[in-house]
Amino acid sequence: MKPRELSKEECSNILSAARYGRLALAKEDRPYVVPMSYVYADGRIYLHSRGGGMKMEYAAANPRICFQIDQLDKERWSSVIAFGPVKLRDDIEAKQRMFDAFTARGLGGHGGKKFSREELERMSMTVWEIEIEELTGREGVW
Repeated sequence: MKPRELSKEECSNILSAARYGRLALAKEDRPYVVPMSYVYADGRIYLHSRGGGMKMEYAAANPRICFQIDQLDKERWSSVIAFGPVKLRDDIEAKQRMFDAFTARGLGGHGGKKFSREELERMSMTVWEIEIEELTGREGVW
């Protein structure tokens, strides 16, 4: 079977169902790809990381990224790629929005704990908010 294009709705469903994907960044013509857990909510992809490191350096130099998710089911495969700019945030509102999205999906990072405002303020974390400008997907059979 020739691979077929997925609709935007099918792409969104795959994004909603998966937990892990690959963040792709580029800086000075050098690509960098890293697997990350994420949550898809309100038309955005949310990731989080500690401050610093190569991916932070790349995103600061070039906020245009893509995020790829794939699913494998026996002989079938599907792949979705989201393109757009990323905003790196460390404010309490971004942290709360990201943790609420993880908790609502039952993913509850950090042991599923609900954090107080004071705990979130002390948390050394960068929230990655990917604004999806383009969403593509394909599926096929091995």
